[in-house]
Amino acid sequence: MTDALTTPIRRLAAPLAVLLEQPRHGVPQTSEMLFGETCTPLDRDGDWVKVENRTDGHVGWLPPGTDLTEPVAPTHRVSGRVANLHPAPTHKAVPMAALSFGSLVTVAEQADAQFPGGWVRLDNGLWTFGKLLEPVAVPLDRVPVETALRFLETPYVWGGRSAFGIDCSGLVQVALRAAGITTHHSSGMQRNDDRLGPMVSTDGQGVDYRRGDIVFFPGHVGIMLDGATLLHATVFTMSVVTEPLADVAARAEGITGVRRPVF
Repeated sequence: MTDALTTPIRRLAAPLAVLLEQPRHGVPQTSEMLFGETCTPLDRDGDWVKVENRTDGHVGWLPPGTDLTEPVAPTHRVSGRVANLHPAPTHKAVPMAALSFGSLVTVAEQADAQFPGGWVRLDNGLWTFGKLLEPVAVPLDRVPVETALRFLETPYVWGGRSAFGIDCSGLVQVALRAAGITTHHSSGMQRNDDRLGPMVSTDGQGVDYRRGDIVFFPGHVGIMLDGATLLHATVFTMSVVTEPLADVAARAEGITGVRRPVF
């Protein structure tokens, strides 16, 4: 990565990369980058590089050895929860890596032109199954709750935003981005982000909760599955779960806001 600061934009070529709050190991992860996302290098400290993720504007430090390459226009994004990468176009080839939902890839070759959706080779030489991808030209119009439900039982990871580990604001961010709404990877910043729709309550009182409402608590956020159930990533179970909203509100000592996304 010796030229990371001389190239305006770089692309992540690793399946996943952590963004740390300081340029040293052992500090909290604040977010992460997915395969194919691009970043702008801002600073460096030895082999550590401070970058801004161009997907959501999040700034953090990439550890030494993070594989950054020249940017390449993606042709597809991962639409399956996870897409394995194989050394050959067959299910018998042992996967060498896995990509999370939302990762950006460039398809270089299709194994069988007579079988659309079959095996495709990416520009890194590895193969994945085409039915786990969708063209980037396809509009982002998924229902946020349906996307969030795909992450049920995903492990809770502070600063995570992938199928391998996710936190509360990461889950909301991923669900909304799949519906065409980009927001921050921070529950506090999401609460103040009008892109998430109008604030229908600042304390949760008198609300006729609807599926898809975004509910905020002190240091926490989740998305309503229905009028009484919250879908969220929580340290209470260290996973993504559904719980009665009343139980979460009692444990969190109250609700600090409710936003209703508009599509």
